[in-house]
Amino acid sequence: MAEVDIDAAGDTEATTETSASERLIVAVDFGTTFSSVAYATVNIDSPINAHGLADIKCISKFPDDYHVTSNTYDPESSREDVPTELWYNLDAPKTHTPPASHASSGRSDSLASNESDSEMDGEFTDDEDRANDRLFWGFGVQKYLKKMDIPKDGTTRLTRFKLMLDEKKIETNDVRSELLPIIKKLKRREVIRDVGDLIRDYLEQLFIHTMTELRGLHVLKDNTTVELVLCVPAVWPSKACRIMQAAMLEAVKLSGLGVWTNYSLDNLFIVSEPEAAAACVLAEDNNDIYASETIVVIDAGGGTIDAITYKITNSKPLRLSAEVVPSTTKLCGASYINERYQKLLLDRLNEETYLEKNGKTIKSIVEAKVIDFENGEKRQLNTLKEKFGVQRVYIDDLRRDDAKRFTQNRLSITRREMRDVFEFSLEGAADLLTEQLELLKAKGHPVQKVILIGGFGQSPALRARLKAVLASERNSLDEEIEFLTPNLPSTVVARGAVLRALNKNSGPRRITDCSYGFLRTEPWEPDQIPAHSKVKCHIDKADGEKYVDNTIDWLIVKNQELPYHKEFEPIIVKHTFPQNRRELICIEEVYVSDYVHESHYRKSHAMNKGAEFAGKIVVNMTFLKDKGYIKLQSPSIYSTYSGPKAPQHWSVEFQLVMIVDGRNLRYEARWPIPDENGQHHHEQSVQEKGQISIAAAFKPGTA
Repeated sequence: MAEVDIDAAGDTEATTETSASERLIVAVDFGTTFSSVAYATVNIDSPINAHGLADIKCISKFPDDYHVTSNTYDPESSREDVPTELWYNLDAPKTHTPPASHASSGRSDSLASNESDSEMDGEFTDDEDRANDRLFWGFGVQKYLKKMDIPKDGTTRLTRFKLMLDEKKIETNDVRSELLPIIKKLKRREVIRDVGDLIRDYLEQLFIHTMTELRGLHVLKDNTTVELVLCVPAVWPSKACRIMQAAMLEAVKLSGLGVWTNYSLDNLFIVSEPEAAAACVLAEDNNDIYASETIVVIDAGGGTIDAITYKITNSKPLRLSAEVVPSTTKLCGASYINERYQKLLLDRLNEETYLEKNGKTIKSIVEAKVIDFENGEKRQLNTLKEKFGVQRVYIDDLRRDDAKRFTQNRLSITRREMRDVFEFSLEGAADLLTEQLELLKAKGHPVQKVILIGGFGQSPALRARLKAVLASERNSLDEEIEFLTPNLPSTVVARGAVLRALNKNSGPRRITDCSYGFLRTEPWEPDQIPAHSKVKCHIDKADGEKYVDNTIDWLIVKNQELPYHKEFEPIIVKHTFPQNRRELICIEEVYVSDYVHESHYRKSHAMNKGAEFAGKIVVNMTFLKDKGYIKLQSPSIYSTYSGPKAPQHWSVEFQLVMIVDGRNLRYEARWPIPDENGQHHHEQSVQEKGQISIAAAFKPGTA
């Protein structure tokens, strides 16, 4: 297939005309256990290096935050991360939808300043009304779990559902197995279609709150150009990125955040979580970093802890190479500390059945205490100290029992018990770091820096454990290894992603990891096209000719390097209709795959295994008949119809064009087609166009 290159120059980001003088960059870190959003406002005419980390802010004041983390609402202490949790209330009436105030009940400055204390108190005493809501998210889930007397049978809580996207990762099999029954239940109840809907529902609520905050701060205006940035794990399959991308697209449409062009999210930018976090940490400390240095990133999240090693390819702006040695993963993140803490309390309270009254169960009591632990003591403990304080757990109506270390309403936990709660996760992280350092020594790569990121990275216990590992290690040049941690661990990825989006220069080459093609109906040519030789043709009812339907013509092939702008040579497509057809409706579909394929095979053929529907356009060409631009045609010499009674038919031909436009893929139906001399008898125009994002097809960080 011949190709036409168009202006393959640099990163001309704006594809939608706007009179706005400002661009708002919004980065989303959709984490396994916690998520965050960072943003920066950039003057469109300002130089690339005019903005830095100091210009990047984070979204806060999440709904129900103060219900979970404190007894009073304090805007200044509001968290900048929010739990990645959903709760589908299956007992709620199907006709009931959450009011807008519930969807984003965070307190923006502009709203709070105009309300009296009594109004503020009244807004958040609507628990009976909200019991009919079908969906809770973030801190709202934790708030209602803390209500120990609420019924649990009609509710469906989901945590760590991000791990469902990487189906091939052995380390997360157990978590996915635990989530599957809940997901199947939601599918049976027709609450969701697939895992992507979980992500869409969560992101929709996150984006609604983000918009509320940005408008309240007068950062988001009607004419503001919004560029969205999505953070993804370092090693994630393209399919997982596409699912995440599609869920984000739907959430943007539902919430109204972002630029929506041709039914698609415009020029989404995707960055890897470790690269974004490393950029932020190094910018925070104004740390000296040099090309060719080797750094190890320990990404300590809620589900997994990952160890990844990069070589610095460019210092300013910071750019990282592919992995130097294979990355390593363990399923020992911070959520497993919660699980062990929960097991400890359940074991300790197992015989205290007298606590189960007024709808409360031992399990519901413990779940509420785990939330308190997650948002308080867990974040402050350093279990590596010889002596550290352990808070006694308040359990209402708990009876004194000296043998069990119970006092009235209080349960005591020993230092040894708390060390056991943390040890599995701390040991897993230390082993990962040690394994990565040993791999690097064997390959002769001297490590200069170890950077700890992720929500679990703020744990004093984890920091102390990894420091202890590095204290006994030196690199292959017999140098000390520097240990770096972010100032604000919970938002380091989101802030680093905005930093990365401010300057997209010197990124990866634009090599696509996916193939893209059009679904076609082709004339049956077994002698010229090998893919047709063993295929049974079908006779078209309109023109009587032989065709092979539902084949795929792959125009973009995996591992192909694409310029920023490229228009592929147009394909001439033909649609036939019977004489009595009133409307001439043509449907053209785009397919995507993670594999390399040969063209002309049916989509159901083994040669097209892995091909998935990506988008379509519906082209109404009825005007050709109504305006007399086309006439009824008799069967051709290739038709199986013959004789004076052979039926006439309508034949519609137009050009189908695929266009790469940055991180977008456009496809257009253009009419008329040129004649054999390349001339058009009417002015050619685009009859219909569609667009999909192909950001997920490139390596994260690709402009």
